[in-house]
Amino acid sequence: MLWANMLLHTSADPQKLIQAWHQALAVDGFLMFSCLGPDTLRELRDAYAQQGWPAPAHEFTDMHDWGDMLVHAGFAEPVMDMERITLTYETPERLLAEMRELGRNLHVQRFAGLRGRRWREQLLKLLMSLAKPEEGGRLSLSFEIVYGHALKPQPRLRVSPQTEIGLDQMRQMLRGRPDISDKV
Repeated sequence: MLWANMLLHTSADPQKLIQAWHQALAVDGFLMFSCLGPDTLRELRDAYAQQGWPAPAHEFTDMHDWGDMLVHAGFAEPVMDMERITLTYETPERLLAEMRELGRNLHVQRFAGLRGRRWREQLLKLLMSLAKPEEGGRLSLSFEIVYGHALKPQPRLRVSPQTEIGLDQMRQMLRGRPDISDKV
């Protein structure tokens, strides 16, 4: 079993990571994972766009696309689900600290250098605009959490006019079949 909690969205090459997971699992192995989905940080993205700033994070992948990537890597029977949660923060500083703890920004247009004090002051003011009176003045951010699981199936033989099967591969296939003599 391979369990990957909140890792997939931090990978610059998620298809390669999923392929590595497939290779690491034994046949009939089970993969479970969670990651951030495209509705994550909706409020922050809107606020940044209003300022004319580049997005605060890269675009997160939709759960249906994760399912397609699993199948492409060789997994079987992928099941995907998602939920939306809202987290609230007392201060802009705490919100920023949690953003740093959640991972990195893979956005291609992210600011490459350090920003100054004026920009930080603008950012803190912008974050305060996310405060909701109905939540006691706390800052609110939405997160979409994507959950998925899939199995690593028995390898399938490629069908062609002529197929060669090695002796080791034949033994492996026969070991995976139920013994007919047990049913007699």
